Amino acid sequence: MRGMDEQDPELEKKARRAQTILYAVMIFFVILPFILLWLKNRGVFG
Repeated sequence: MRGMDEQDPELEKKARRAQTILYAVMIFFVILPFILLWLKNRGVFG
């Protein structure tokens, strides 16, 4: 069993991409309510 330091580059690339996507989704769901609130206050939803 190899250690985590000796991961193959392809797996490391996939892990980094997955982490980036995860952070993007988390940021999106943190910011989204504020955007919706701002739109609601501007009367966009009637």
